[in-house]
Amino acid sequence: MKIEWIEDFFALIETGNFSKAAEHRHVTQPAFSRRIRQLEEWLGVELIDRQSPRLALTAEARLYEPNLRAWLARLYALRSRMRSDATHGQRAVLTTQHTLTVSYLPRLLQYFRNTAPDARLQVRSSNRNDCSSDFQHGRADLMICSEQEGAPLLTSNSDTQRVALGTERLVPVSAADSEGKPLHEPHPESILPLIGYEQDSFFHRALASPYMLELQRRFDIELVCETAFTIGIKELTLAGLGIGWLPHGLIEEELKAGTLISLLGMLEGPILVVAGYCRTRTNVDAVDRLWELLLDKPPPI
Repeated sequence: MKIEWIEDFFALIETGNFSKAAEHRHVTQPAFSRRIRQLEEWLGVELIDRQSPRLALTAEARLYEPNLRAWLARLYALRSRMRSDATHGQRAVLTTQHTLTVSYLPRLLQYFRNTAPDARLQVRSSNRNDCSSDFQHGRADLMICSEQEGAPLLTSNSDTQRVALGTERLVPVSAADSEGKPLHEPHPESILPLIGYEQDSFFHRALASPYMLELQRRFDIELVCETAFTIGIKELTLAGLGIGWLPHGLIEEELKAGTLISLLGMLEGPILVVAGYCRTRTNVDAVDRLWELLLDKPPPI
């Protein structure tokens, strides 16, 4: 099987015509038609409905076209990475939570770029569980994640190193009203609308006890929305739909601008540790260099 056969197939779909597709691919029409036949023979299925008066794909072609495109894109990406690694050296792979990708990662990447511009890095943004899985299974060399105080996600050992980069609080916030005051405040005689985290999420566990437990003892709670998507909670809180708990680093600008109001003092939130992890024995120079920078003077959380 040749890659050009798949490219021919996509050209045929895009032009809708064998002659135009052949012209686009810089081959004669008989040669082009022959290559489409060769692809069908290799796959063992027909891609073109030759009983149709106009160009039409078979059911199998329509069903698997997205998979073919995704496979080809991955193959080209792999080729690019192999060429780049061969020319410039291997990259370090860093995985981090979606929330930290927005709040902390831009400053960290700027620090890396200014201090070690030649250290090549690929970033993967995932939920916390996927970050941990990628790191522990060797799909990432570095990891940055949030942890509860006194409860590291992983412990340092001969294969893993850990460093605490700083702390931040999950801050209870409300949108502001027209006078710049909290739109929602806890009151014993009124229902308290909350925008919460899904039960399987890390932030839900961090808030569960004693914070949410105490809140439920004191107030009547209405759960307006429940999601693991932190940015979604931020937007719903800004829209005035309820009170949400958000990492301070994610809402610094909104707090300064007064579009979100901190309710600390009336409500509480846990302090989280942001930690960095490194896999040892990777034999990748970029990993060692970036880990040295994390141990040195990384930007504050």
